[in-house]
Amino acid sequence: MIRGLYTSGSGMLATQAQSEIIGDNIANINTPGYKTEYGSASVFPTELMGRIGDSEKGNARVTLLGEAGSGVIVNRTFGINIQGTLQNTGKATDLALNTPGFFVVQTSEGVRFTRNGQFQLNSAGVLQTVDGHAVLGEHGLIGADNPLSQQFVVDSDGIVTDGGKVIDRLRIMEIPETALKREGQSLYSASQAAAATAVNVQQGAFETSNVDTGAQMVRMISVMRAYEANQKVIQTQDATLEKAVNEVGKL
Repeated sequence: MIRGLYTSGSGMLATQAQSEIIGDNIANINTPGYKTEYGSASVFPTELMGRIGDSEKGNARVTLLGEAGSGVIVNRTFGINIQGTLQNTGKATDLALNTPGFFVVQTSEGVRFTRNGQFQLNSAGVLQTVDGHAVLGEHGLIGADNPLSQQFVVDSDGIVTDGGKVIDRLRIMEIPETALKREGQSLYSASQAAAATAVNVQQGAFETSNVDTGAQMVRMISVMRAYEANQKVIQTQDATLEKAVNEVGKL
């Protein structure tokens, strides 16, 4: 009976973790470049249960009852790297990728990756994110050596020109979903990355979040029902234990 309490309790904790992930997705519906996240659940090892009966010819007779689970846990989260809708703005500093891959930016913690192409120019003419992280090209920070003007142009191959002069080429990396680790809203670190083989950059637009509101609401309802089911199981087991202690124990 106590085993059942622990199993149901772990189920409640797992569904609570799933609901937090879903809530985070819904909260980032309007975050450019945000990727929907899911929680990966793993079950604890199962055990084979049996009942030992009367001895038969000196050997104990065991009746197999089946397998008993011991709980579940959400052990990791992963993002679904499906492209969001592109929103046209006409701003030269807004960039979007029409192909798999990530923009590369320099942060105080090192190199990071993002699909959020809502960039801006700082006072020194360097292209950066709204959080102040400089955008990297193949030869360093975009605009560091040759400050950009508001009339700079980025072609579909990611080549940045200003006043007819080639400044640099955007550094675009392809990263497996399993290698990504989210840091903040739309910033990622990665355990492995490779230069993108095909690039299609669109200037004057940015990628919106790929969160499907309807799908997230359906998931939330499913998770809430699972939580309530585990809660009712715990209440039933608690009532049974109370009877075993207060009533059966008197006999």
